[in-house]
Parts: sequence; C-alpha cells; structure tokens
Amino acid sequence: MTITRSTRRSTVLVVTIAGLVFPSLTPGRAAAAAELPRWIAGCWSGTRGAERFTERWAVADNDTLLGVAHTVKGATVSAFEFLRIVVRGDRLVYIAQPGGAPPTEFAAPPADQSPSAITFANPQHDFPKRVGYRMPGVEALTAWIDGGAGSQAPRIEYAMTRVPCEP
Repeated sequence: MTITRSTRRSTVLVVTIAGLVFPSLTPGRAAAAAELPRWIAGCWSGTRGAERFTERWAVADNDTLLGVAHTVKGATVSAFEFLRIVVRGDRLVYIAQPGGAPPTEFAAPPADQSPSAITFANPQHDFPKRVGYRMPGVEALTAWIDGGAGSQAPRIEYAMTRVPCEP
C-alpha cells in the first residue's frame, strides 16, 4: 500500500478528533479538571441557640474559592476559620484552618460532587472526618460535619440563608 500525503493528513485528522472526543484514550492526557462549586460563593448566616455563625465565600480564580467563617456567641467571636476549596485535577480539596491552625485537607472525588451538593472526606482526621455543603434552595445553604460513615459522633448541621455581604 502506498501512503500518500492525503492519506497521512486523513490519518492525523482522525487521530486528533478521536483524542478530542475520547480524551481518556489519548496517552498522557490528564483527566478532566473538577469544577468549583461556585454556588457556595456569597455570604451566608444562621443561628443555633445563642450562636450566630457566618461564612463568606469568594471566587478567587478558576481553581480557588476563598472562605472565612466565624461564630459569635453573645457579643464575642467564639470561633473563626480560614477556608479554601481548590481544584486538584479531577478532585476538589477543602482546606480548613480553624482558629488559624495549620491546614487540614479533605478531598471530594467526582462521585461526591453534584450541582447542588458536595462531600469532602479525610478518614485520617480525628473529627470531623467529613465536611459537606448542600444548597436546598437559591437562598439557603447547609454546611455539615460528621465523624464519617458508621460513626457514633453526631452529624452537626449549620443551616444558613444568603445575607448581604458587609464590609
């Protein structure tokens, strides 16, 4: 068989199209990147008893959400936390720094992500082992923590509503 210039171009075109349509078949090509849960962005607040808790999330770039959370009991800040959600390949990673402590990471594989809910896990962490967010409505966000599947530790939920972002 004689390979002509036209045959070579056709072969290259078919291989290129196959690589675009079926990227998992292309050697050395990375898996699709995860999508940030941009629906978390904004300011959220809720109460439980005498405590008021607030989370502020901002999209920093295509791969990073930055957050800060604090709890007020009475007139005093009783807890605060620096938060990040970052894209790492096909996973999202939740990075928490409660009280400014060193970062603790929780990963969310694609199976634990949906358009309105996400679960991050770190089975090696003492508590919590899982951190999750779900958006039951446009103006509502629920954050939760628990001790993982089968744990005796209670699940703690933080039901919040969207509030204006104050300076």
